[in-house]
Amino acid sequence: SRVDNIISFVQEANDRRKIFGEGFTFLNIPRSYYGVLTKEMLRKGIDNIKDPSGNKSDDVVSLECAHAILNICTAEGVLLEDSSVDLDISGSTIQTILDSKISLEHKEEYLQNREEIVVIILHSRYVNMYNLLKNHLSEQSYIAIVRNQILVDVQTDDLLFQIFTSNILQRKPQDESPFFEFIQRVCSQCVGPDGCPKKIKPGCGGFGIRNFLTLFLSIEVTKAMLAASNAKRDGKMKEYEFAKRKVQLFTDQLNESNPLLTEISEAMTKEGAARDNITLSYKEGRIEDAKVWEEVTEKEASAKSLANDLLMECNMKYQRLMRELRESQEDIQ
Repeated sequence: SRVDNIISFVQEANDRRKIFGEGFTFLNIPRSYYGVLTKEMLRKGIDNIKDPSGNKSDDVVSLECAHAILNICTAEGVLLEDSSVDLDISGSTIQTILDSKISLEHKEEYLQNREEIVVIILHSRYVNMYNLLKNHLSEQSYIAIVRNQILVDVQTDDLLFQIFTSNILQRKPQDESPFFEFIQRVCSQCVGPDGCPKKIKPGCGGFGIRNFLTLFLSIEVTKAMLAASNAKRDGKMKEYEFAKRKVQLFTDQLNESNPLLTEISEAMTKEGAARDNITLSYKEGRIEDAKVWEEVTEKEASAKSLANDLLMECNMKYQRLMRELRESQEDIQ
């Protein structure tokens, strides 16, 4: 079902459920899907985190200082158990904590880069989304997406927002049952290579190809979390530990797959734009330009194929790990 403003729609649904104790619940998307804080992020900064050169002159702080900052954030509750930053914490609060807790050994280095360090910590809350969407959205919108666990896909300059409810009309936990999907399409108002406004394509923003695997893994995470909760409630600690390990495996797979899915999405976007430029170049008689864009198309198609191969290897790896986990559980029983 399509909605006009999915962020407001989901926020209202969540608020109503909290107030009245009933209503839609949505699939659990691990916070790591949107972004977590790491030592490398603190050391290199947001813009240089993917820099393969390893040029230490570009570092924000030393690795030792980054480690100290991360430890403080963990100890003081800035970071949650999954290494994601508290969505409700402010930059001023983070600065106050770090100012009071940073050791003398790292204080000078920290103070020289304090403002950027706080920005990095806050930005980590949605860094994976930002790498995909850049300045398409405001910080407020990014935070609302993370808070309400909304999935996002991009096709060229068009966006697709998706969210899926948990099972509805389900009599027993293991019974098959339907769910609802809600989407919002945000179509680009950009101009094309010819300087004219781009035509809005049917199904702008795509069909959530990037989110298919995320959807499957989120369903499995939700089921495993429920199994863990029930086992803990019933005092079945072996089943509880087994379910917890399943949650971790599915979450790890999501974390490892996410950058590959982003690479595939980016390559598809660049490939599509290049094909548009090929068509326009031939139409205007710019043969050499067309050949250049054909090379870009081949390059991005190759990048897409490589990322798909890596994604397949990742899937096979976690299928093996999950099979080993199930076999170890059977041996215990």
